[in-house]
Amino acid sequence: MKKIKMYQCGWEDPVFNEYPLAIGYLKSNCNADIELVRDSKDLIDCDYIGLSTNAWGIQEAIKLLENTNIPIILGGQGTLWDEVEKYPFKYIVKGEGESALNYILEKEPEEKIIQLSNIKNLDSLKFPERGRCCETIPIFTSRGCCYNCNFCASSAFWGKVRFHSAEYFISEVEYLLEKYPHITTLYIYDDLFIAHKSRFYNIYEMWMSKEWNKRLKLRSFVAARALTFDIAKKMKEMGFFQIRFGAESGSDRILKVLNKGATVEDNQRVIDIARSLRLPVKASFMHHTPTETDEDRQMTLNFIEKNKLSVQGWYQFEPFPGTKFYDGRDISQTGMTNRDIKKRQNNKPKWRDY
Repeated sequence: MKKIKMYQCGWEDPVFNEYPLAIGYLKSNCNADIELVRDSKDLIDCDYIGLSTNAWGIQEAIKLLENTNIPIILGGQGTLWDEVEKYPFKYIVKGEGESALNYILEKEPEEKIIQLSNIKNLDSLKFPERGRCCETIPIFTSRGCCYNCNFCASSAFWGKVRFHSAEYFISEVEYLLEKYPHITTLYIYDDLFIAHKSRFYNIYEMWMSKEWNKRLKLRSFVAARALTFDIAKKMKEMGFFQIRFGAESGSDRILKVLNKGATVEDNQRVIDIARSLRLPVKASFMHHTPTETDEDRQMTLNFIEKNKLSVQGWYQFEPFPGTKFYDGRDISQTGMTNRDIKKRQNNKPKWRDY
């Protein structure tokens, strides 16, 4: 069995569990001896190095490439940058990783770019390895996105959206409760938990029948266009103590530029629904969006102030590869780190930030 040491570029240590979920899925679904490495200096004594990278982790991936003779398999959304193909990575996996990594290990193909068909039935996957976990534990319930925002590379990377079934989701929670009896909170990472409405209602019925609302708290992201009063009410009953959504802007014109598929009125509706149910709501916003004017910016600040809104995510717009706005820049030179992301996220919006 091949020995692979995996390393996550562009991020600091995972907050909630030992294995980042992307690597955790590979560890549990691939025929290899996979070890997570937290310090890049430990990327030695293995058959392959596996690097998972986002767009701002590419610079680190290239530096690691220059300092090892061990063949590197590169995956993650950073591979959407076309220029990455010029670098001497042994393999570049574009898109989903489980089938691609098994193909590499079995065939050792000559081709450098590996892109296989997506897994049609996500329920065929084994639950991801998480290793040690704290009281909050993360979970994904879908891959891809049914929306097509101009600033997001999710559709380009994952392709057509696929959902785990309600039954699979419930089974995974049962597994987590058994393996990690100390957990108190489930953090649903994907934006689409409520987008598939019939699935959501099935989950709600099973969740309440097991009385997990008395056992677990939940938090998640929601898409503004998908939230209704009834769904929010059921989320509250399930034990959701917080929701977060991407408002992006207080200007309808900018929301159209971003192809957000939601309006300022939709964003206001989410806030009003959540507060009517005493369900804490947070929102993220962008600044320096293409064509944004002083008037647009003031609209965003006015929207935040009007709603006394808790801002969790205050992001400078970045034209990432795989998005409509990507301008061909050499992202290997950006060197944006997780510290930069956190700084942008946590800063309160002020006029001077523009």
